[in-house]
Amino acid sequence: MPKILFEINYNIFPEKREEYIKTINELKESQKETSNISYSVFESKKVSNNFTEMYMCENEEDFDSLEDNQSERTMELTQRLFDEFVKDKKVTYSTKYEV
Repeated sequence: MPKILFEINYNIFPEKREEYIKTINELKESQKETSNISYSVFESKKVSNNFTEMYMCENEEDFDSLEDNQSERTMELTQRLFDEFVKDKKVTYSTKYEV
């Protein structure tokens, strides 16, 4: 089975950058504690305050269970990210399969 890469991309409000970084680090810790799925967050070098969250799933089953296996804390932090930091509420999602 191929690995699956799930990406979430968005821009944040520049004035909320420090608070975003703190929140995303909390989210990374929460993910690490409650999931075996690889999770990372990257910032674009070309576009300030543009971030991509990346989930690397080992198979379709892991991918399908992404939402179901989140802790209460992870869900709260994720909701906070989208409610407070994402500029214009614009988010793009991308799913890629390993070849």
